[in-house]
Amino acid sequence: MLFRTFLWLISLSPLFFGTNRPWSWSLYALLIACIGLVFFGTVLIKNNTYNISISPIKYSIFLASIPIIWIYLQTVSWLPSEWMHPFWALTAEQLPNRVSAAISLSPAESINSLMKLLSYFLVFFLSFQFSRQSDKATITFNTLAYVGAAYALYGLIAFWGDYKALFWFEKTAYLGNVTSTFINRNSFATYAGLSLLCLFPLLFRRIESSLIYGVKNYFGLQYFIEHFIIKAWLPLLMLSIILTALFLSHSRGGFLSSLFAITVFLITSLLAGKLKKGKSLLMLVALLSIITFSFWNSSDKLIERMDNIQLTKETNGRIAVYAILNQAIAENPWLGTGYGSFEKSFRLYRNQSIRAYYTAAHNTYLENIFELGILPTLALCIAILLIAIRCLQGIWTRKRYWYYPAIGFSATLLVGVHSLVDFSLQIPAVAYTYATLLGAAFAQSLSRSQRLANY
Repeated sequence: MLFRTFLWLISLSPLFFGTNRPWSWSLYALLIACIGLVFFGTVLIKNNTYNISISPIKYSIFLASIPIIWIYLQTVSWLPSEWMHPFWALTAEQLPNRVSAAISLSPAESINSLMKLLSYFLVFFLSFQFSRQSDKATITFNTLAYVGAAYALYGLIAFWGDYKALFWFEKTAYLGNVTSTFINRNSFATYAGLSLLCLFPLLFRRIESSLIYGVKNYFGLQYFIEHFIIKAWLPLLMLSIILTALFLSHSRGGFLSSLFAITVFLITSLLAGKLKKGKSLLMLVALLSIITFSFWNSSDKLIERMDNIQLTKETNGRIAVYAILNQAIAENPWLGTGYGSFEKSFRLYRNQSIRAYYTAAHNTYLENIFELGILPTLALCIAILLIAIRCLQGIWTRKRYWYYPAIGFSATLLVGVHSLVDFSLQIPAVAYTYATLLGAAFAQSLSRSQRLANY
């Protein structure tokens, strides 16, 4: 019951504009915390329904605790005055009342962002604990695939129906692009890419069940064709829906990062010997056929946007932002300006080269270093990297369910590459989906003894 409630909660997160509103991310943080409390309470009363495994993720937990502690310290006023941002001293000179200084330029925003970050970590932890059982991991990935296809279908219906609204709210941004229930097309593109990866096991299982007699003899070939059409039509339809929605989002970063993740998934699977010649050929044929069909019918504007990529400060505002951030980081590499404070703190550094108003840096790594400093950001990235490396190892070590760790590793590359040019991972629904996926993938990358051990 608790596991399915958890999955329903994650599945509904894109529904509320990607949970990217104060009321929705606060509500979600509260609900996830409640699920966590019930889970830990169940473990403490020792009714054997759930157990906890810590050892496989102990190093990542330690590393992740560094930015968590530092974010809190950025909001307090009792640290040495030399650590406080100079802005507070200037503010104190202008105001008659006492000003409480901090490292963060916006302590309230830092606490708010810390709440979201903790909820992401808790989602990963709960997903890992639940998915130590392979049947629950299968349910997790199936759910993410079906739900992702449903959101993609809604996006296509709204796009083709020229429905300029998100439910009953007027849509004012990214008109003429598929965004589904998200505001930003890039955020939806990342979510669609993650859903696409979760769909692969369904397609794999349909291919495997249709190949029990092989395809080298007439009976086997006839059996394969009949059963593949009967069993695989739904995954193929879902694949087509998600791909078409991804192309019609017209997100260059989302398209390229998703394509890169799919390519890595197939290459690592082949190198690990998990895809036999017959299966890999059929998988490639199915994928290339659907990708080609979807791309041919829905990629005109995407290709046009790819041709218009500009990489100079004069033509691309993001490049100018990156240059300013690099300079700001060089001036303050260790303390940061406060986690979650970019929108407010960037105003102090922007110059005439920036024309648009930026609420995010469009590069999560630079933004995190700018806000947190170098060491906490490095600790956070390494914590995730350790999980991804374990997933990569799991592709080789797992005989059954190897495709789950393959998805975890590929998904990490997807969000990691896209984070170089956008902020999709900062959208709660995308972060929740990725954390759920990665937790399940990591659990299935472990051996049976590691997964079932309670310590």
